[in-house]
Amino acid sequence: MSRRLFRKGFTLVELLVVITIVALLVALLLPAVQQARESARQTQCRNNLKQIGLALHNYHQQHGVFPPGLVANLFIDAVNPTGQRQTDPTEAVVRGSLGLSYHGTSWMLHILPYIDEQNTYNLWNFNLNVRENADGVNFTWIGGIRVQLMPAQTDIPTFYCPSRRSSMEISQFAYVRRMDLTGTPAPGVSAWTKGGNDYGGCIGSGIGWNDAVITDNRSTIPPTYHLTPAQIQNLTTQSGGVLIQTKKLPAEFDLGIFYVNSSTQMRDITDGTSNVIIAGELMRLNDIDDELLQSYDGWAWGGPATLFSTRFGINKGVHFDNPGSEHPGIAHFCLADGSVRVIGQNIDLTVFRNLGNMRNGIPVGDF
Repeated sequence: MSRRLFRKGFTLVELLVVITIVALLVALLLPAVQQARESARQTQCRNNLKQIGLALHNYHQQHGVFPPGLVANLFIDAVNPTGQRQTDPTEAVVRGSLGLSYHGTSWMLHILPYIDEQNTYNLWNFNLNVRENADGVNFTWIGGIRVQLMPAQTDIPTFYCPSRRSSMEISQFAYVRRMDLTGTPAPGVSAWTKGGNDYGGCIGSGIGWNDAVITDNRSTIPPTYHLTPAQIQNLTTQSGGVLIQTKKLPAEFDLGIFYVNSSTQMRDITDGTSNVIIAGELMRLNDIDDELLQSYDGWAWGGPATLFSTRFGINKGVHFDNPGSEHPGIAHFCLADGSVRVIGQNIDLTVFRNLGNMRNGIPVGDF
């Protein structure tokens, strides 16, 4: 009776060949999988901006204006004609009455009912500022129990770009400035961990913030410029017979749709609604040392957290007012007509600056 010998398993050489082939297949497939995932994330990002644009149009239809870029009642250097009026940033962050109605809120708060966030909007107490709507000063009684209401610390999925994050991610963005970094939270309230945003409104191509007040203790917030007409005129100079207006906002030549206490109507956008950016993606700069490279975060917080300038371009990372994204080489922007456009980071700077301005009269051209 003959015996047949059967070999069991693989030889070492055969095993190594199989491992090599599998590794090569994985190496070939992984970029394709990552690209497919990024493509899906970009689609969702565009959809988020489309929803924001639609909400802005619905708000305009109901109120006759777009929401204010930043609601402010407190100002520094407000009446001096040779000065430079700017918001008092403590309006948004201090606790306790300042003796008047105060807010410091952003335009994003006002569109909540139009993006299916009516419940969050209903929790907001407009007699309190942003900080108090985040730290639990606002409260209600349920079944005899005092319940703190913190609508500003609510994660709104539409306000996050999926290529970057789906929550505030305070450990990853440790040097991004949040409101809890400006002082000690109220008793029983932890650090601000929710309510971030990756989109903002366009303030124009001008200078929106007074950088000179930022200090390295990370507790000083830059005031937002809101110069009076007399102050703008005072800072206007002549060069070769040409008037050169200050770029500090709301200088008309560099003005966007959103600014301090703005009430922009569709008819004010004389450069054409298809040629003016209303909202877009924000960079989230996270530098450990340079205060100008530390972004601000919080959809309810009016100012640099929810506004950007087109003065430097896309993804440049040179100032906290920069727009930009986590998408390779591009960023998404919503135009005033509600359309969403993909714009490359190498766009001509003059063209991009003009896209940020709503009525400077300069043709934008192709982009």
